[in-house]
Amino acid sequence: MTRSANYLVAIIGRPNVGKSTLFNRLVGRRQAILSDIPGTTRDVLFGEVIWNGIDFTLADTAGLELDPKSPLEQDVLLQTKVAVESADLIIFLADVREGLQNEDKKAAELIRKLGKPVLLAINKAEGSKYNDMAHEFYTLGLGEPMLLSAIQGRGVGDMLDKLIDQLQQIKRPRAKKAKTKSIPPIKVALLGRPNVGKSTLFNKLVGQNRTLVSPDPGTTRDTISMVVEAGDTEIEFTDTAGLRRRGKVEQGIEQFSSLRLIKALQSADIAILLIEASEGIIAQDLHIAEIVLEEHKGLIIAVNKWDAIEKDGKTTAEYDRYLQDKLLFVPWAPYVYISALTGQRVDKLRELIKETWASLTTKIPSKQLNNIIGDAASARPPKGRRRPPQIYFASIRQVNPPTITLKVRYPEEIHFSYLRYLEKQIRQHFPMIGSPIRWQLVKSSSQS
Repeated sequence: MTRSANYLVAIIGRPNVGKSTLFNRLVGRRQAILSDIPGTTRDVLFGEVIWNGIDFTLADTAGLELDPKSPLEQDVLLQTKVAVESADLIIFLADVREGLQNEDKKAAELIRKLGKPVLLAINKAEGSKYNDMAHEFYTLGLGEPMLLSAIQGRGVGDMLDKLIDQLQQIKRPRAKKAKTKSIPPIKVALLGRPNVGKSTLFNKLVGQNRTLVSPDPGTTRDTISMVVEAGDTEIEFTDTAGLRRRGKVEQGIEQFSSLRLIKALQSADIAILLIEASEGIIAQDLHIAEIVLEEHKGLIIAVNKWDAIEKDGKTTAEYDRYLQDKLLFVPWAPYVYISALTGQRVDKLRELIKETWASLTTKIPSKQLNNIIGDAASARPPKGRRRPPQIYFASIRQVNPPTITLKVRYPEEIHFSYLRYLEKQIRQHFPMIGSPIRWQLVKSSSQS
């Protein structure tokens, strides 16, 4: 998402102190995934908050692991540090139930070195018995600790009051970026099974190390969006969690991520389905493509890690034929062979996005459309099981995707295979690369 607020506030703390619960409480919706499992939040999430007429962007960071033992933990720590260094104010969150921990002390030392305004919040204070347990956190040197319960909302309003007071004391906050375009951005969702390179491609497309990239399947659990400019066009890219095989999706965290993937697709205009060149298309990929088709979204097939494939002069043509055979139900979806890691043909992918958007918003003039359908019906009249249907008039009154309204006598007699035939004839004149065509049959007894 774009940062529209003047200020950036980052929530940090060791794992499982309730950062995502507080984030959801302040943002006002369930955006971060909640779990008692440490490390559930792996990426930095952003949300907008308004309190007492002041708006700010809130960042939910992964739990601080100051002694990372794996490349994944090292990447998480790097992203958290970037978010903290970019913030105007930091909410340092600790857990009153567990008391002051060595990890809290180490993290506080890191924060003090940055010299940024800090609000010390002590979470999980559900009940008056914790009122006298905050004093030990004074030793962190981050100011007066404020007790709160993110899950109940206790003390959150007082914390926000203090937060706003501190923000208003900050000189020269980030100026709001003037909106020069009233046209909404093209919304593009990156889809694919785990570990095909969605986050790597996302980072390449938006031009920064914005989303956690790791060889571990299922690394990206939350959907992340960011708007970038592509010439005179704005594109909003959304990176999604990988959709796992049916039956292998864990109850809880991964299941919620998969539901959010579908929700992200529903709000998108175009889906980029990533497949791995060396593995080809498997059942999961077909399932995702079917979901895209059911949602009537634009579709681009991006074959990733193409640089790792041994090739000769026939490789691309052979892979084209392979994709055509596998994806017969979306013959209009274009293919592009890329390397998200090196950036190979990523510019071509951007051009395909624009081309697909142009197709999605195509409105064929009614006269031309009726000529095409009329010629097709004359060459092959529609047949019904009980009585022959008759097509009177066609028009496109809705786009994204193009929706063809057919006035038909006995529309119930039109078989879906006949609509495929008509679509094929239309695409010979208007290819509409990357865009599906929707059909709307309206019962009519005459052309009028």
